[in-house]
Amino acid sequence: MNDASDESGRPKKVRKGTHSCRECRRRKVRCTFASARDTSCITCHRRGTRCVSQVEGLRKHVQHDNAFDQSVGEITLGSSDRSSAEQYGGLLEQSPGQLLTPRLSTTPASTRVATAEPTAYSKITYALLNVLPPKRDIEILLGKVGKSSTWCYQSNFKARGASVDDLTKDPITSSNLLHPEAHPVLLARQMLLFAAALQHISPTAVIPGLSKPHHIIMEELAESVIHMVTTNDRLLGTLEALENIILEAYYHIDGGNVRRAWITLRRAITGAQLLGLHQPGHYRYKLINDHSDLKPEVIWLSIVTMERMCSLLLGLPTSVGTATPGIPEIPLLEETCDLPALAMRTTAKILERNQLKCGEKALEMTGEIDQELLKMTRLLPSTFWSPPVFSGIEVDSMEAFIESRRAWDQMCYYTLVTQLHLPYMLCPTHAPGVIYSRIACVNASREILTRQIAFRKFNSIISCSRMGDFLALIAAMTLTLAHIVSHSQDARENPLVYQRLSDRATVEQALGCMKHMWEMHEDVLAARCAAMLKDLLVIEESAARGPGADECDGENFLMIQVPYLGAIRIAPDGIRPMTASETEKHRGPNNGLTLGGIGSMEFKGRKLADYRPGDVAGIPHVQTDTANVQLTQLLQTDQSRSDEYYTNEHLLPDAAAPMDDWVFQGVDCAFFDLLMRGVGEQQLPELNEPERR
Repeated sequence: MNDASDESGRPKKVRKGTHSCRECRRRKVRCTFASARDTSCITCHRRGTRCVSQVEGLRKHVQHDNAFDQSVGEITLGSSDRSSAEQYGGLLEQSPGQLLTPRLSTTPASTRVATAEPTAYSKITYALLNVLPPKRDIEILLGKVGKSSTWCYQSNFKARGASVDDLTKDPITSSNLLHPEAHPVLLARQMLLFAAALQHISPTAVIPGLSKPHHIIMEELAESVIHMVTTNDRLLGTLEALENIILEAYYHIDGGNVRRAWITLRRAITGAQLLGLHQPGHYRYKLINDHSDLKPEVIWLSIVTMERMCSLLLGLPTSVGTATPGIPEIPLLEETCDLPALAMRTTAKILERNQLKCGEKALEMTGEIDQELLKMTRLLPSTFWSPPVFSGIEVDSMEAFIESRRAWDQMCYYTLVTQLHLPYMLCPTHAPGVIYSRIACVNASREILTRQIAFRKFNSIISCSRMGDFLALIAAMTLTLAHIVSHSQDARENPLVYQRLSDRATVEQALGCMKHMWEMHEDVLAARCAAMLKDLLVIEESAARGPGADECDGENFLMIQVPYLGAIRIAPDGIRPMTASETEKHRGPNNGLTLGGIGSMEFKGRKLADYRPGDVAGIPHVQTDTANVQLTQLLQTDQSRSDEYYTNEHLLPDAAAPMDDWVFQGVDCAFFDLLMRGVGEQQLPELNEPERR
């Protein structure tokens, strides 16, 4: 029977529940759709024939059933006596071909995922749908979130040369849970993007009309996806599944859990390698959505860049070496001025340098990397390096996003400078090379603090961009420690003497931003950062007055127990490691302030009652007495746990421990590990100016 007679003749009676098109039934083949929204099945699409339903009375293309969308919405968002899973199960019986499950097609390099058995992953879909908040909650929250979160996550999967038009394409189906996808991977993507958007709302904001607080909804959506989809190896194999893992990593980063982000990025690296993304021309990935604009080379670059940055901040090894296949060559990167990609290569070299045991070889490699960093600055116009300007810009505008992204790229670059020169900053000598490293750290720290302060003043409400807070913390500690060390020199030989007050004001301003974040978000991390920086400022002020100016100088010091490394003593007379006998000497009742997380910190010489967050002059948002009491309670939360910090087992938090168990997420280990290389027993060779240049 030909197609004409088949269409014009009286339709044959079909079985109830049949969804095959006429062509597939005539050929006796399975009728499958690559996407739930496709208007033509795979067979008809390949043969170029018209895809017509065989249901009696229907004379149009097979298309995505609007009733299906409405049914899913009613099931997941409406109110009913039955559970979502029960209703969705009934829907599957009615529309079995609409649920997408992975199955390899015959396309060679990159393949599309065809429809297989409708119940293959139905349990995962049921569970995810049951986590979705009511329709009314989603409508309210969609009115509260802006576009910046979408642009932020879009930019992670676009080349830096992408136009503004590419970034402004709002993938409404990817984040609007009013129309949930049927495939568990695509539904998980919707949920992750929605949770990421909720991170841009202050956790203390009270949104009327919600069935539960918005931050609870955010956590439930994200953790459900992580538990059921992104960590499910059976769903790994498509580019969309890999995208979900990357989105999870960025969710952790914006939430301040850098260690968990690093673990997730390691999983993303493994998944990308399984899909062949590290070998251009030999890709083995599949696609669920025919209209996906994901580019494997950009995804690979994004994963490697962020994994290396997290590895550097945490002092952990990277999973990919310096010579990484799939990354554009240096000349091409220089031509496109892709700063993150260029910095990614430099990050790998710094990680390699940090593993060297030979001081002379490390010094030589440091000089080479330093020249590469200087070369990067010449690849971009001078206007790129200007401080960000947010005045006159709307918070949720494309202009604000572009300016924020430029500031972030700059902060990452200057962080590489500080990480490169940290091992030499605290060397006890004052050789020209040491001074060079110290000045490089100081200048880079100023640039980081200036940009983070500008961003927090522009938008202090959102709790995301916590990675920027970590970078600012490192910069503030570096700048203050550099001044403490410089006071051991004669004032006439101290190159930082004229910048001292300006630098203190900058650190105090950053301290004010951290305090404001704690006040708004009840953030333990910000409170402890503020406490530590305040103590360092007190020590720096005492060191600036000179020896003998303060009767309590001998007792006025900050003792830090760093996990895996030992104790370090920061005092007005300098910075040095502590011996076991010195550590034992200070053991006992705690008369100072002990903090967990950065190891443990105990500030000797001041009483907790005298430690008031409003003491530092020039800090905005001065706290009330009630706020001071709350800060004291936050700082004393881990008091009993910190009293035992002298034993190693109490210094090693679990890899998946909550954020409060290790306040600086391991950033402290990497920071003080680099510092103690310069003040420990194995000194690096003398640095001199010719060797550095």
